[in-house]
Amino acid sequence: MSAAQTGTGPVVTGFDGSPEARRAVRWAVAEAKTRGLGLVLAYCTHDRLPPPGSDPVATPLNEAVPQAADEAAVEPARRQLASMAEALKRSEPDLDVRTVVRGGTPEQVLTSVADEADAAMIVLGESHSGLFTRAVLGSTESEVTKTAGRPVVVVRGDEPPPGGPVILGTDGSEHSAQAAGFAFDFASRHRLTVHAVHVARMPLWGPASEPLLGGPVLDPAPGIPQEVADELVARQLEPWRERYPEVPVELVHGVGPAAQALTVQSSEAALLVLGRSDHGDLRRLLLGSISDDALHHAHCPVAVVRAQPVG
Repeated sequence: MSAAQTGTGPVVTGFDGSPEARRAVRWAVAEAKTRGLGLVLAYCTHDRLPPPGSDPVATPLNEAVPQAADEAAVEPARRQLASMAEALKRSEPDLDVRTVVRGGTPEQVLTSVADEADAAMIVLGESHSGLFTRAVLGSTESEVTKTAGRPVVVVRGDEPPPGGPVILGTDGSEHSAQAAGFAFDFASRHRLTVHAVHVARMPLWGPASEPLLGGPVLDPAPGIPQEVADELVARQLEPWRERYPEVPVELVHGVGPAAQALTVQSSEAALLVLGRSDHGDLRRLLLGSISDDALHHAHCPVAVVRAQPVG
């Protein structure tokens, strides 16, 4: 049984003053208090998206994405960050709150700050980049989950209902095993039920998430019989059930493409937890990524746990 790489340090959250970032901070504060951890608010001085009105196609990428920020531009962010930290210290006097302002893109800053602090997780708000911009430049959420060596939670969707389940997307593989550990731990801390959702792999006509290429594209990975999949999932969950006997578990069979089935299940959930494997960029482009799809379409916060080498 392998667990996700979660550190013993604080919860690290990105903050840029936006409503989405403020919501992410509230989620991060609640989770830090539940775990008895501190909080680090991190601000990056570079944006990975081009300035408003620019053309990411006509402009070279190294010119489209700002590569530097002068002190005058950063100072308002410092003040916003300090104001948020002071407000948290007044409302949560027992919470250790620190701030960091650092040069780099969001994925660079959040990953490096989390590594230095041995963070338990990274929390960020959803971005609103469009489909085409995500295709050309990627999204902050996706890039952070690809590079972070610890769980990443993207706070998005609607406010979760009280007592909603933790949805675990699982297929019995090693990369979802580590996500299972995070899901059970979260459910135990919050006294919630785990719904382990398995969707049998099926041929796909076109990408599962972002349809950039026309024409039929079939997933070359073979499917497996439902009873075999159920056995793999049950075997994967067994050690976590033993470690967390107080957590109720329900096995749910999803219908349709996995990304769509999990999005439907997320509508009443407290958290959707997914693993992330290192499939090649070409396969992700052709077939999409379940975790990337959830990051942009789920109805609740999404935790992505990247598979870590064992041993």
